[in-house]
Parts: sequence; structure tokens; C-alpha cells
Amino acid sequence: MISQNKQKGFTIVELLIVIVVIGILAAISIVAYNGVTQKARDDQRLADARNIVNAAASYQAENGSWPTVGQVQGYNTVKLTGNAAGTLLSATAPTQGGTNEDRYGYVFCEAGSGSGTVAADAATGIQVTYWKSADNTAQTVKAGSGDHCE
Repeated sequence: MISQNKQKGFTIVELLIVIVVIGILAAISIVAYNGVTQKARDDQRLADARNIVNAAASYQAENGSWPTVGQVQGYNTVKLTGNAAGTLLSATAPTQGGTNEDRYGYVFCEAGSGSGTVAADAATGIQVTYWKSADNTAQTVKAGSGDHCE
């Protein structure tokens, strides 16, 4: 009687196929994950910009004038969290490729098409600018009225 010693296991070709399939799935996942994180960051920036605008509008309703950057940061009626409450709120709008893509620009608005910076006492509204990474553009959120914002 002849004894048969059969070994059980996978061939090298089967193992290579599994490794290639896992590699392809990992590559697809990484690409998809980058898009998701970028969208989440953009959504957070939009939410922060809206919170800043809501805080400024609440301040204006209570005090009769639009707040300065410092007054918005210290105003507690609307909860400003994380980046929106910290030192990232300034009069400088974010720009592409700059170090300020995570900042929020805050400027006053007034009616008309004037030129130059709008004074706080002449303001009829405010505009908050944030960077949207998915489009590589600065986006704005406004409160109040006025077309000239600087």
C-alpha cells in the first residue's frame, strides 16, 4: 500500500493574490478617507463661522452695535468652541497656500460701494470669511446688511 502525504495549505500564488487584493482595498480606503476628512474640516469651519456670526448678531441685538473681534471672542451668549473662540479670529481673511487657512476673517459691512475699511460705528453688518479646502476658495457668512465689507 502506498501512503499519500498530502500537505494542506495555500500556494504562493493564492497568497500573492490575497496580498494584492488587500493592497488595492487599502489604497481605495486611503483616497476615500482623505476626502472625508477634508469635508469634515470644511464643515467644522462653516459651523464655526456661523457660530461667530450668531454671536455677533446676538451682541448687536443686545447692544445696538456690531462687536469688534475682541468683543466677539469674549461674548458668551453663543458658545464659540475650539478654533472659533481662540486666537484664530482676526481681521485678516484666509488665503490659499498661506499659513492662515485655519483662521476666520472678521470685517464690518456697510451699505453702498465705498472704499477702505468700514468703521465699527458705521457698520450695518459683519462678514466672516473661512477657508474651504475642498474648493480651495475663501467662503463668507454674513449677518446684518451691507454690500461693502472691508
